[in-house]
Amino acid sequence: MVQEIKQAMAEELREQLEASPNVLVVGVVAMDAGANHALRTTLRSHGARLRVIHNRASRFALDEARRDLGAFFVGPTALTFVDREDPDMVVIAKTLVDAEKKKKLKVRGGFVDGEVLDRAGVRFLAASPDKPTLRGMLAGVIVGPARGIAVALQGVGAGLARCLQERIDQSTDSQTEE
Repeated sequence: MVQEIKQAMAEELREQLEASPNVLVVGVVAMDAGANHALRTTLRSHGARLRVIHNRASRFALDEARRDLGAFFVGPTALTFVDREDPDMVVIAKTLVDAEKKKKLKVRGGFVDGEVLDRAGVRFLAASPDKPTLRGMLAGVIVGPARGIAVALQGVGAGLARCLQERIDQSTDSQTEE
């Protein structure tokens, strides 16, 4: 009976892993219900879910690409699954790293965009700019040269106008002196 339960748990986890291409692995630390609820609510708002897993049964659920994640399944473990099709993994990683700073959990690694990440990789992901910031940076790079050309062209016209105005002022000053 126990074997069937573990197989059912592994099969359910396998289905969740297939539905969620990006997964982050965390070590669960004892936290009160309020902190647990706050963390899960924050993750849910970013399109992710936190699920505590059974390590041994979960190792059987890993496919070939994610086989290396099994090394992170030591002690109390939870997986962060992504529900959305286009998740912002940077925001989710930042949420987990912030929780780790508050001693709520321990980031162990993950599987993001087809690559297995260790703890340092998840921390690097969390330190990266999120999608809106990257879009703003890209827009700045695209608009920058055009803005530079516009400023240069405006500067030439403004300089010419100032020179003409100075010339007009000099000619009117010389006429009033005569």
